Amino acid sequence: MKTEKIIWGLIFVFVGGIILLENFGVINFYWGSVWRFWPIIFVLIGANMLFSRYDTNTSSLMVGTLTVAALIFVGYQGSRPRAEHRSWFDHRYNYNHDEDDNDNGDTVDSHWSTTNNFTEAYTKNTQRAELNIKGGATNYLIADTSSELFTASVRQNMGSYTLEKTSRDSVEVVTFRMREKKGNWKMNDFDGNEAVISINKNPLWDINVEMGAGKTDFDLTPFKIKNLQLKGGAASFSAKLGVPVTTTSVSVETGLAAVEINVPSSVPCRITVDSGLSSKDFKGFEKQADGSFTSGKYDTATKKIDIKLKGGISQFEVNLY
Repeated sequence: MKTEKIIWGLIFVFVGGIILLENFGVINFYWGSVWRFWPIIFVLIGANMLFSRYDTNTSSLMVGTLTVAALIFVGYQGSRPRAEHRSWFDHRYNYNHDEDDNDNGDTVDSHWSTTNNFTEAYTKNTQRAELNIKGGATNYLIADTSSELFTASVRQNMGSYTLEKTSRDSVEVVTFRMREKKGNWKMNDFDGNEAVISINKNPLWDINVEMGAGKTDFDLTPFKIKNLQLKGGAASFSAKLGVPVTTTSVSVETGLAAVEINVPSSVPCRITVDSGLSSKDFKGFEKQADGSFTSGKYDTATKKIDIKLKGGISQFEVNLY
């Protein structure tokens, strides 16, 4: 019997069991408590490489025992909340390097090392705009409108940010990018960076977010949103949508993430999910024959929200407010 089948079989049984027990309210599992132990995966892969060439009961027993021990350890850690209440992937960072030392003595406070502001001017009569956010290790917030096209105030401990603007087919395209610098950082002592973003409420917006590990907290109720695309690996996404002009399309693609989307109860909404291992919480929605979930009279509505969710092992939640 191949040892890799033992490892992956036990992992899938463990993760599926945890998600199932959580869905039925039997247990509370704190994913943020176990994320820092992700190198265990390399231990299990290494064990598989060592023993896979021996097709014996002894090698299978050793790999199985090691995998069970690792999962028991992860399960124990996941049953204990961290000292501070945090969601799945509110990572903590420590970043040390020489070239970014603040020589002028300016400090934001005892928590953040530097602060930077970014602005892109608004051109009158701009009808369409696109915002691209790239890069992780950051908590991105959108909570206010701006007279400019885009503004961001970044409080940071690591990395650097760039802001670029181009035009494409009468669309103003703004790209806000976080670039990590070389250094010794680890998920340990400090919070990751925080970027507070404001955008102009006049254009019809496409917003695209692509990051590895990070978090979004978007209150988009004041804005006209045509498309919202969220892509992430180990991420936490939260977004609140307002009433669309016609149709607001939301696309979410994740690896291991917590996703919360809030939509107005007055607007019909459809949810389609492509995921076998993710948990789903869609209160107020009815499951349809094709496997989708809808609220209101979606098929005949002129204003609607279309949500597509795709994930590996994720927690999907859509709420009506």
